[in-house]
Amino acid sequence: MLEINKGIGKPVEFRGLKGTYLYLAAGIVIGSLLLALVLYGFLGLNTYLVTAITMSCILGGVWYCMRLSAKYGVSGLLKLEATRNQPKAILISSAKPFATLRETKRPKSRNGAALVGRRE
Repeated sequence: MLEINKGIGKPVEFRGLKGTYLYLAAGIVIGSLLLALVLYGFLGLNTYLVTAITMSCILGGVWYCMRLSAKYGVSGLLKLEATRNQPKAILISSAKPFATLRETKRPKSRNGAALVGRRE
């Protein structure tokens, strides 16, 4: 019998590009084609020059996405961005925030004898 939902839960993949990198590469291709439209249509540059610039942008961008996909994996780009946004150190110049902290009281259990000597 054939499995109908074989790809559920798996990331989208096309020729080695997985997940976010595939969408990033598609954005690079579309952006490069829009760049070609601007260079040729509005600025009137030479056709061969526009083609060379567009192809180099597309090939370089897709190559970079393939490299990132191979290096970091499916969700590695998000993890890399998350580690970049973490602070290097937390500096506290006064003890005032800690002065208001106190240990929370735990509710007493029904069978208090069973918890004697045990840490929760």
